[in-house]
Amino acid sequence: MVNNYSHFEEVIGPLRQGSRRSNIYTLDTSEEWWVGHFKYLRERGYMMRPRYRPGWKPSYDQDLRGIYKGMFAEDSQIMIHSAIMDALRISDSLVVAMKHVKISTSEDQIATLFSNDAHNLNPHNHCVRIIEILPVPEGNEKILVMAWMHEIMDPRFRTVGEAVQFLKEMVKGLQYMHQNNVAHRDCSMNNMAMEANAMYTRQYHPICPKKRYNWSARALHHSRTRCPPRYYLIDFGQSRMYDPSQPCGTEYALRSGGYTPPEGLADTPCDPFATDVFLLGNLMRTTFLDVEPGISGFEFLRPLVKDMVVDDPSKQPTMDEVAPQFLDIIDKVPWWKLRARAMKKDKFLLVKLFRAVYHVFWT
Repeated sequence: MVNNYSHFEEVIGPLRQGSRRSNIYTLDTSEEWWVGHFKYLRERGYMMRPRYRPGWKPSYDQDLRGIYKGMFAEDSQIMIHSAIMDALRISDSLVVAMKHVKISTSEDQIATLFSNDAHNLNPHNHCVRIIEILPVPEGNEKILVMAWMHEIMDPRFRTVGEAVQFLKEMVKGLQYMHQNNVAHRDCSMNNMAMEANAMYTRQYHPICPKKRYNWSARALHHSRTRCPPRYYLIDFGQSRMYDPSQPCGTEYALRSGGYTPPEGLADTPCDPFATDVFLLGNLMRTTFLDVEPGISGFEFLRPLVKDMVVDDPSKQPTMDEVAPQFLDIIDKVPWWKLRARAMKKDKFLLVKLFRAVYHVFWT
């Protein structure tokens, strides 16, 4: 439901896992499954793109010129994950993500739990909301309908404060899950996304968000400072709910976001809530602190991150300890620091000076 890290590795994060490629001229098996349910989904109020309508034929030829034209054609934009399809809600043109899942999976149960009225009204709940659940006419399956989400890192964070707001919402969101006895277990950047419609002057295309949905022109957007998005945790396929009256079980930690947990978390089953703390701390470290060429301006987070990524899970803080410490840290960051440029660590002084001056005028 997002669109790719480098190209979005997809969007919406759940998507990173199971990424796929297909033929721009023909539909593969998973695409044909969606086409086979076109009529049913239209009757339920959802319209898929032309590529996924019965009888679709490419708008480009199967020759060298057609290959070039197909690279830039709307109907060559292939779904990023075989289980996730984008569509327009006919009633109001909202772009949605439809995720095909098995009935009674943990993802189905947990996503539905955090989408009920009580949880949905809580401002600390940052779990993606299920708009509707559609039973698949045949088989032990269903389709979860959610608002389409955008990749976190595109457009880039322009100020320190924009990135801090993202981290704040993820800290509060993960704390909220833990307070409700649910461990995400895969909370890397891949499984976080933003609802960014307010940022865009026109609806962006779900697969190629730099283009408008109708493919007529470039999709322009405001900054996160002017039109703040809301950030969400997504993809609960590895999440687990635990009985609060019983001791928390242990789980083997997952390789999340391309990173293997340290020895204390990876080699033996451990507290899954501790794994979440490590993963979130690791996200802060690898995205805003220890990266090359890197981004500067976030050193105030290092003491907290150091505590979150210790090898021994018994020494890690809980999210109920992390959240107030995080809020206390950012409360002490002066306003001018939050408005400062989330600076890339430029090697050339002239480039650095130019970007600094430009940022002053932009601010």
